[in-house]
Amino acid sequence: MSNCKIIINILCLIFIAKASSDEGYRGSNNFDVLIFTQRWPQTVCYTWKASSPSHTCSLPKEHDEWTIHGIWPSQYHKVGPQFCNKSMPFKPDALKSLKGELQEKWIDVEYGRTSYSLWEHEWNKHGTCAVVLKQLNSEVKYFAEGLNLLAKYDMKNVLAKVNIVPGQKYGTKAILNAIKKVLGKRGVVICRKNKNTGESYILEIRICFDKMLQLMDCDRISEYPTNCDASELVTYPSTVPRYNVIQV
Repeated sequence: MSNCKIIINILCLIFIAKASSDEGYRGSNNFDVLIFTQRWPQTVCYTWKASSPSHTCSLPKEHDEWTIHGIWPSQYHKVGPQFCNKSMPFKPDALKSLKGELQEKWIDVEYGRTSYSLWEHEWNKHGTCAVVLKQLNSEVKYFAEGLNLLAKYDMKNVLAKVNIVPGQKYGTKAILNAIKKVLGKRGVVICRKNKNTGESYILEIRICFDKMLQLMDCDRISEYPTNCDASELVTYPSTVPRYNVIQV
């Protein structure tokens, strides 16, 4: 084989390898469902403070408000896709028009209002995979849709309609039934457990949408219907629970 042919073959192999390595970083339509995740700031703060005595929290001005964690394109029974397009890095300036609202409703409890870390993480990990959908095909659209979904499906209002309110304890089944009764679709409840006391706190609620952003059951997503202990009551804390430093 001539030197020219050898060089051509080597270049072809390099191109194929490069294409394969980039496959996981391109916007992908290889997902089945969009998971909209809301989190309860008091439990987020508890988890953060419990992991280190030096940690402090930034809570929304209205302490009884659920906040956004993210919109996650996901495959059934799996996690991901994730980090789909490295050529679309997070740009803080793109969110200038939404910044004030995001600082309250998509707040970074762990790192504060002046930090972009949560937004950057959610965009790079999930938003770059959602861009294959017209409704979510830019940074602004992705975050604006998160705010829109919170306005429509705020868990504070959903739970209050069946008299589930902060400061009380409830069975996980009661919370799941409340979501189904009010929204007409099945969701997911995620808890955080105090390893010292055994008490569980409600951390997140996840609801699901198809690619047309129509509400659907979450039956086939990871952790459905809950990671909570069904035999115990779950605390819906009205304030940040007391904590000891624990390994989380």
